[in-house]
Amino acid sequence: MAITTKHQVLAWDLVERLGDEAHKGVYFRLAKIYDESFLRRILSLVKLAYNEGKIKAGDRGRYFMGILKHELKEINSYSENYKNGKNIKNSSRKRSGLKKKGRAGKKSK
Repeated sequence: MAITTKHQVLAWDLVERLGDEAHKGVYFRLAKIYDESFLRRILSLVKLAYNEGKIKAGDRGRYFMGILKHELKEINSYSENYKNGKNIKNSSRKRSGLKKKGRAGKKSK
């Protein structure tokens, strides 16, 4: 597989550092949706916990997803209360001015 975009580089970095190739599709989706700095911050927390011996090597992916869910819950509660929460979504489409791809194909009758 050829890695051509920054999202793919981020996703492969997550897969390799978490040692979770079985769930690589999840990391590719996450890399497209969320900001790189947000995901890398969570990855650094996982690496820190692993280096301190708090988690096993096989649990790094599970721990990553647990932290992600916790962070998203906090951000959602914060944004509901203040309406100006952190922007963790990837905004590459907004910056580049690209339109969302439409569906191409036959119309159903």
